[in-house]
Formats: sequence, C-alpha cells, structure tokens
Amino acid sequence: MTTLENCRQKFFLPMALFAAVMLAAVAWPMIANAQSSHGEEIPWQDWTITPFEQAKKQNKMILVNVGMEGCAACARMEKITYADPVVAGLIREHFIPIAVDSEARPDIGERYSDWAWPATIFLAPDATQVLAVRGNRMPRNFIPILEDLVSRHKTGSLEPDPRSPYAAPPRPQETELSLIRDNLRTQIDRSLNKKYGGWNSAGIGGEQSGSRLRHLYFRAHLNDDENLLAWALQGSEGYLGNIDPVWGGVYSRSFPADMENVPSKFTRLRAIPEKRISAQSNAIVGFAIGYQQSGDERYVQAMRQMHRFMTGWFMARDGTFYTNQRAEPPNLPPDMAAGDYWALDSDAARRKYGTPAIDHAVYTDKNGEAIAAYVLAWEAFGDELYLRTATRAANAILQKRSNKAGWMVQLIGNRDTAGDQRLRPLDENPRPFLNAQAWFGHGLLALYRATGEKQWLEQAVKIGMATLDALEDRELGGFYATSPDETANIIAPRKSLEANGTAANFFYDLWVYSKEDRFAAVPERTLRAVAQPEIIRREGKITGELALALEKVTAAYVEFSVVGDQNLPAAQALYKAGLQTYHPRKMLHYETPGRYPAREKPAMYICNPDMCSLPIEDPALVAEQALVFRGPATTGPANMP
Repeated sequence: MTTLENCRQKFFLPMALFAAVMLAAVAWPMIANAQSSHGEEIPWQDWTITPFEQAKKQNKMILVNVGMEGCAACARMEKITYADPVVAGLIREHFIPIAVDSEARPDIGERYSDWAWPATIFLAPDATQVLAVRGNRMPRNFIPILEDLVSRHKTGSLEPDPRSPYAAPPRPQETELSLIRDNLRTQIDRSLNKKYGGWNSAGIGGEQSGSRLRHLYFRAHLNDDENLLAWALQGSEGYLGNIDPVWGGVYSRSFPADMENVPSKFTRLRAIPEKRISAQSNAIVGFAIGYQQSGDERYVQAMRQMHRFMTGWFMARDGTFYTNQRAEPPNLPPDMAAGDYWALDSDAARRKYGTPAIDHAVYTDKNGEAIAAYVLAWEAFGDELYLRTATRAANAILQKRSNKAGWMVQLIGNRDTAGDQRLRPLDENPRPFLNAQAWFGHGLLALYRATGEKQWLEQAVKIGMATLDALEDRELGGFYATSPDETANIIAPRKSLEANGTAANFFYDLWVYSKEDRFAAVPERTLRAVAQPEIIRREGKITGELALALEKVTAAYVEFSVVGDQNLPAAQALYKAGLQTYHPRKMLHYETPGRYPAREKPAMYICNPDMCSLPIEDPALVAEQALVFRGPATTGPANMP
C-alpha cells in the first residue's frame, strides 16, 4: 500500500484516552536534557525513523515529548518531572523517548496541538497512539501513568486512543462552501466572549486569537454589522490591557480586572508571563485594524510600545525576529513568583534579578506572520518605520532561506542560537513545511500590496509553485504538513485543517494578483479537501484561518487596480488612497493597460467578479466607491474579472 493510500484510509488513526490538566505553576530551567539524581540522562532522540525502528525491534513503547521554548509548563516538567530518578529510570527501561520542538517541526507540533503544551504522547511499539497527556505532570502523578502503561504493555492490554490525531480525509467535501462557512461561523461565535472580548474564557490574548479577530472584523465589514464591529473592537481593546508597560510587548494572555477565578499565581500581574512572537503579531494586527475602524489614539501609542519591544528584545542582527522570551529571570528568589517579577514597575527593579532569556531561534512561518502584521501597521498608522522593518525581515529571510526548489527553509541556526541553553535540541530539518510557505508567502503578498513592487509578487509566485510541487495532494487536493519521510509509512501524513486554511488564503490572493491559471482552482480544492465536519468540530477554536479562507472564497475579492505609469504622482496618490481605505478583501496593485484601457491620466478601477467601478481619477473618491463593493459578490468564486 502506498503512503498516500495509507493516509487516505486512515482518516482517524487508531489511538487513546485524553487526559486534560490545568497549567502548573511557572518555572524555567536552564538545561538541555533532564537528568536524574544519579546523573543519568534520558536519551532523547529526534523524530526520525530510527527511534520508531528501535521501538519495534526492542518491543518498547514510545514517549513523544512535544513543546516549545517559550512554554513555562514545559520547563517545569523538564526541571522537576524528567529529572526525577524514578521517572527517568522508567523511561530509560521501558520507552524510546523522542523530543520535538513544536516550532522547529510545525508539522509535528500541529499534529499534537490538541494536547499542548507540553504534550506527552505515548505510542505502542508499532506507533499506534495509546495515550496523550496535556500539560505538566509532577512525578507523583506521572509515575502512575508510566507504571500503568508498562503493566498494560506487558499484559497485551494496550488499546488505541480514540482521540488520536486525524491524518488526511479520505475524500473531498461536496457540501456548498457557503454552508460550511455558516456552520463554522456558528461554532466560532459560540465561544465569543462578549463581556471581555476575544474567545478565551480564561483571559485575553493567546496565539490563536489573531485570525479569529480578523475574521470578526471581516464579517463586520462584509455585513455592515455594528454588533460584530463592537465585539471586534472589544477584542482589539483587550490587547491594550495586555501590554507590558515597562518593556513593551504583550503577554501570552491577560486577565481583566473584574474577572473572577483568576489563578492565584497570576493575581498580581493578572497575566501569564510569557511573551511569544505570535502573540505580538496578533496584537499588532488588533491595534492596526482597531485604529482603522475607530481612530482611537491609544492604538497609536500601543503600536509604538509593540515596536519598542520587537526591535529591542526580539530582533536579530539581520532584522528578522526571535521567537520567545522566558517567563523567569535567572536570579528569581524562591519566594517570588514569576507574576510578581513582571509586575515590578521599572526597568531597574526587574534587572536586579536579571532579565528573562530570549529564545534566539528564527522561524520562517513566525516571521511571515510578523511581516504581514507590520505591513498592516504601516497601512494603518502611516509610519514608514513599520514598512522598513517588514521589508528588512523579508529580505533577510529570502536571502538566507530560499531553497533551490523554490520553497523556504523553516529554520537555520545562527550565532545567537549556538549560545542558547534549550529544552530541546534545535532541529534544523531541511524539508518544506506548509506553515512556512503559506505564512511567508502571505507576508510577501502583504508587501506587494503595500508597495506595488513586483519583486514581492514574483517571489510569492515562486513559493506558490514550489509548494504545489512539494506538498499538494494532486488527486484529492489539499496540502500535507510536510513532504513524506521514512516515518510516513508508520504514522500517516497529515493535512492540517488550519495550515490548509492559511494555504487557501495565500493561494487565493496569489491567484488574484498573478492571474496564473495554475492557482485558480487551488483555494477551493484545498478547502474541500480538509473541511470535514468531524475535523472542524474537533479543532474548535483553532479554525480562524479556515474561517477567513471560506469567507474570502465565498464573498470573492475586491480588486483595486491603479492603471497607468506608477511613477506619476497622480498614480501614486490613487495608490495611497487605496492603502488608506479599509477593506478586508482589498487586493491593491498597479497594472499596465490591457485589461483596462489606457487613459490620459492614471485611473483606479475597483472590481469584484460582478462589476467594476467607473474609472476613478480623484483620490478623494476611492473610499466612497469602495463602499459599493462592501457586500459579497453574487458570481461564483472561480470567476476572474
């Protein structure tokens, strides 16, 4: 049986129980491998074919430890649980241990994201999942889990986990995309926090909230819905209370002052004291759109705080962005919680205990998110500094990470990462990952929209072509998270719902901008390939990118084309007016005469698949004419003007 046949027949892989636990108290070790008190390390291995072959040959179970550098609970488990001599001894004797950095390997991180972070996955010797445990476990409650698995393995009573990750759906969806869209809207809206903003009942922020917030703004504009707009603005405002007033940037999550049942360890700070790049990008997007929709000057100041943090703490020498800042400083007293440290209100007071270390890994997908966010900030606030920041990061990634085949490498170590003391080894895996291609491509198209410079579109087309060649399922549509390796015959390749949503967004924009026939059918094929009702229900709130793609494809583009010599001030004035016009479906670019006639003066045409505006020569009329194209087009999504 081929790998593709295998993954199609295994829509849901056979697998085990789900065990959810609350996040434990924060701590951060400065270690690379957990050691027992006897000095014996757990022999962690990378995710390759070798540990799977060893497990089968030695008849041992497999323990997969998945997490990220910016995860305080992961650090606590490394420092306490995996350093426990009984835990370490049980793992060495009965398990083949694998450690995975979820950001260096986004394919595996996404596969086990239901149990993040840390996610502890237990597999039988044949790689069938038998149990998955969410979050940090202390030795006293982790040892019984290990012992129970060992006992069941000896008696042959291990059973597949029914909540095992899905792989690739066996067939595309035939349901109308508008019906899938409407069902997903309902699912997302059920979790909308109408009191505090956002979608998280336990606080504001989080890495998954950015796409959902953009989706809410998209729908508010599409339907001219004041209630949706008010809730979206509430979400943007929630990020204001999430800013670190001393160093800038936002925490991973914050808790409103009147929210009840806030975990006691966060009461003083009222935030989870981790800073991750995705949370920063989401906040920038929230502030940019919030300002475009409200004109509230607080967002201007908030963006300056964000930029201060991003350039002062998260920026590499080449202008790219680092990933995480740890929760604790190196000299935190035993009687001081991390929340107390971050609640200190001055730089000097904090530096007394040292500064939390930065994870210096630079990931292509995370930088694509940040680049797109910075471009949006430039459009909203008009500060050229934001555009220069995005441009510099994009050029650095292109210069160092463009593969000969056309796709982008996810990670390359640098001088700074060489000095990091990490929880998990830095996995510089030289394979294409869907997340890296889709997000960085999204950033390139944002730069094309912002500048009109064709170099960005040309690079995006190159990535799009390479992604189709390397990762697309040509028979059923959709994209695999990465190219198959030797483990693909053991654990079926996966088509991630949300990563495919990001890819559908990227390819839709790429098609409209490039007019390349090869891209035309990709967005809808991609959505149909992954949008199974069972998967959508399972993913719950991690569906923002999918929701945006469904909205975009069913409502159709609104293309703002400036026709004429782009070096003329009149053309540039029209382009600037287009940039300053808020429209979530806006596809802005320069165009030479051809589709549109040559005129004595540069003109803008605003079009969707149904109709086009009259030629607009006065920049003052652009925003007014754009309102005509607020609602959805009635023509099918596969039609081009």
